[in-house]
Amino acid sequence: MLTIAPGATLANQKPFETKGRKMQLKFEKPGKRKKIRITTPDKWFSKYIRIRDIVSGEHCMCVTCGKAIHWRYEAQCGHFATRGHPMTRFNKRNCNAQCVACNNYQKGHQAKHGFAIDRMYGHGTAQELIDLSEIRGQKEFSKLALKDLAREFRLAAQLLAKQKGIIL
Repeated sequence: MLTIAPGATLANQKPFETKGRKMQLKFEKPGKRKKIRITTPDKWFSKYIRIRDIVSGEHCMCVTCGKAIHWRYEAQCGHFATRGHPMTRFNKRNCNAQCVACNNYQKGHQAKHGFAIDRMYGHGTAQELIDLSEIRGQKEFSKLALKDLAREFRLAAQLLAKQKGIIL
């Protein structure tokens, strides 16, 4: 049986898949704010970081284990302070290319990642990032901020790829 929430109309219906092949309608209340997707800026930021960390040809080194990995197929954008912290999510010093084994299965080797960050950006940088990640002021990004971040990192990734001779 199809029920409609008070105040919902057929004009604001959204189809969605459920188990099996049935298609049902999902109704949203008028004025209900939709969650803005953060996947587009994440995608371009990840590409930018992986291209930035290329050392030769199309390969970069995993920041924690030193393994040579292909930037597109084997590398991931490893965050020292996890992506759940908005203040450091798109911080360029917080992220480096990591292999899948280190980033996913070894929880990013946070201690090794911190030592590598201190080595690259100066002693105390890892602690600065931890302190910055613990600031609780910002919970979500605005739609405009997400669009600006996506545009900024798309352009930066394209420029860097062109400079390094990489095809996106």
